Amino acid sequence: MGQKTEKIYNRAKENLEKQNHEHALRLFNEVLNREPGHPQALRNKALIKVMNEDDEEAEKFLLFAIDQQPGDDQLYQLLGTLYHNSGKPQKALAQFKKALDVNADNTIAQQGVGMVYAQMLGEHEQAIIHFTKALEDNPQNVELLFNRGCSYMISEHMDKAEQDLQKAAELNHEKASEMLEKYF
Repeated sequence: MGQKTEKIYNRAKENLEKQNHEHALRLFNEVLNREPGHPQALRNKALIKVMNEDDEEAEKFLLFAIDQQPGDDQLYQLLGTLYHNSGKPQKALAQFKKALDVNADNTIAQQGVGMVYAQMLGEHEQAIIHFTKALEDNPQNVELLFNRGCSYMISEHMDKAEQDLQKAAELNHEKASEMLEKYF
């Protein structure tokens, strides 16, 4: 990447951090005009598209970005998140799994797979596997602990459910204490 392109990218990133999405998008487009396959610019432009809540436009851009960078697990993960938030569990699951095929250590994709299995497909044993994998990188993630605890409960692993819910309560998850009082 040339120095000028790098400067433009850095200005775009600063604008994104300041929540100035319109200006950031213009600058990311300038970077992509210079280097169509620029991985960070593609990711950040995709992120802005997702945040702007035009699902069709975001999906279209993410598919384009994946064509440009088929080895970028974060792009698959973003597309999976878009599908998850749009209530398309099978499409979400497919994209999260593609992200994991590229990078098995993608914690957000692991969490996404777990959420799809738990919340949308009702396959809590599968959800537990993915929540556990995601917790390896961040054992204090309160949402993961709570979600895994709930999946343990539904799968009738009450001792493990209680442990996870207790840890989540200690980390101030607002519903964990309620669940502990109600079920244990």
